[in-house]
Amino acid sequence: MPTNLIEGPPGEVALAELCNVSRRYRRGGTTVTALCGADLAVQAGEVVGVAGPSGAGKSTLLRLLAGLERPSAGEVRLGGLCVWPQGQHGRPRLPRPGFVMPIFQDPAASLDYRWPVWKLITEPMVPGWQACSRAIRQARAKELMASVNLDHIDPRARPGELSVGQCQRLAVLRAVCAHPALMVADEPTSALDVVTAAGTLRELCAAASPTTAVVIVSHDKALLAAVATRLVAVRLGGVVEVQA
Repeated sequence: MPTNLIEGPPGEVALAELCNVSRRYRRGGTTVTALCGADLAVQAGEVVGVAGPSGAGKSTLLRLLAGLERPSAGEVRLGGLCVWPQGQHGRPRLPRPGFVMPIFQDPAASLDYRWPVWKLITEPMVPGWQACSRAIRQARAKELMASVNLDHIDPRARPGELSVGQCQRLAVLRAVCAHPALMVADEPTSALDVVTAAGTLRELCAAASPTTAVVIVSHDKALLAAVATRLVAVRLGGVVEVQA
C-alpha cells in the first residue's frame, strides 16, 4: 500500500505528526496490518475529523497519534519531539505531562467510579503529585461544570449516579482541565442520543484554540463534517482522502 500524505495548514511545528507510520499486529500465526505508510500533521486550532468504516484503522491512527501505541515503522512526533526514539523501550516520551488527553468511547474506561465528580474532573490539576487544595479543585470543578450546563449536578456525586451522557461530558471536562495541546476522542458519541452527542461534540470542538488541537474519530462522516475544520477518511489501513 502506498504512503499517504496528509498535510495540515501551514505552521512552524505541528502539534502532532505521523511520518510514514505503519502498525502491524500478530493475531494467531498471522500478521495483520492495521495502518500502512500514513503521514498526518495536526496544527493548533484544528478540529480534525477521522472517518471510516469499522476495521479501517482509524482508531489505530488515533492511538498512534496520541503516543498510546508504538508504531511498527515510521515516526510519531508530538510538539516536534520524537515520541519513540530509536532504541527506547517502555513508556513514550512526551513534551510535558498532560500534553495529550484521550477521551474514550466508554466513560467507564477513564472515570474511577469510586471518586466524586469534583475529584475526577480536577485530577489533571495535580501533575507530579503536587497537591492542590480541595477548595481550589472543587471551585474549578464547579466552574467547568457550569460552563457546560452541568451545574445542577452535585460535585460530590459518583459517576454511577449519572447518565452515560453526563459521564462522557465529565470526561471532556477532565481533559480540558489538563490544558492539553492535543485532545483525541475515539467514537465519543457512539453510546449517546442525538441531542447529547451534539452537545458533547460542541464541548470538544470548543476546546480547540491557538494552543490546542482536537482530533475526533467516528464512523459517522456526516456528523464529523458538521463540526470539523478538516476531514480525513481512512479505508483499509490507509488514509485516502482529505477534505477541507
